[in-house]
Amino acid sequence: MQAGSTSTDTVVGIDIGSSSMKVVELKQSKGVITLSTYGEVQLGPYANREIGESVSLDTLKEQQALVDIIRESAVKARNAVFAMPLSSSFVTNVSIEADADADLSALVRIEARKVIPASLSEITLDWAEVEMTKTELATEQNKRNVLIAAIQNSALERYKILMQFAGLVKPPTEIECFSVIRSLFTSEEEDIAIIDIGAVSAKLYIARKGLLMRMHRIRAGGAVASKQISQVLEVDFETAEKMKYAADRKNSSFAELKRAHDSSYDRAFREFRQVLTEYEEKTGITLDSVHLSGGGALFPGIDTHLSQAINREVIPANPFSKVAYPAFMEDIMDEIGPSFTVALGAALRSFE
Repeated sequence: MQAGSTSTDTVVGIDIGSSSMKVVELKQSKGVITLSTYGEVQLGPYANREIGESVSLDTLKEQQALVDIIRESAVKARNAVFAMPLSSSFVTNVSIEADADADLSALVRIEARKVIPASLSEITLDWAEVEMTKTELATEQNKRNVLIAAIQNSALERYKILMQFAGLVKPPTEIECFSVIRSLFTSEEEDIAIIDIGAVSAKLYIARKGLLMRMHRIRAGGAVASKQISQVLEVDFETAEKMKYAADRKNSSFAELKRAHDSSYDRAFREFRQVLTEYEEKTGITLDSVHLSGGGALFPGIDTHLSQAINREVIPANPFSKVAYPAFMEDIMDEIGPSFTVALGAALRSFE
């Protein structure tokens, strides 16, 4: 879907998930960031699998998929930002015992060896100190909060080659959680909670002033839900996937479909409520609402199911609110917004 002309000051955000690949191209003109084009391609068929299935593509198929989506979406930008999937990375928050004036660099590397399940020679490591809340300062004296992020060097090299194949110029990479936070964080909401539902995993991110404070991931997602539907309703995966995307609240069979769908998320949502409650108790911060993003957020009524499970208001993600686009596209932007949070957030990085 194309939404405007191209410009030399353009960038494309790229999100390669386990079941689909998405791109969002933005341009900046006179200080206004505008949507140029966007697109999505399902990866299942590239591995001779069904649409919606989670797959792991070989290098050639992945290159083909990227070239296809760039062509079909009419992406013109050569500058790109790639959002690295969590499966190729590691992110955690740690509390390090150190005085206020202590140099954290060496201490972070020592802590990283304890928590990262890989040799430091095999990863690219980054970290940032995170501001502590008043409650934390009162209860955790002589401690400093640090966000540690690491990406596998082999994954970085793989995606570097992939981007070069597509003719993209030295694209920077970042882990997908940071793209999601950037696409939804605003200065009006200092503390924000986001639940991002992908194909095979659901992630809870809690951020403060745009910095990740807590993350929790569990196996639950769109492909998992489709498998649950196929088992409960005794249909094949392809039929379950079609039923899910054609779901209509007015249909007499919707209640049965919704029960099968929602049951695949019950455990994940209970865990998310527990993590949110524990975070609030530790920090003294109240999180009254949660933003819901990801392709799994598109199923009718999942926001209500989540809201009841976590006892908080749930707001469907609307990342396109950060960019300009033609007024006639507003309905479609609201509809697809949750599934494009990663790609749009990655593209926005270039305009920070």
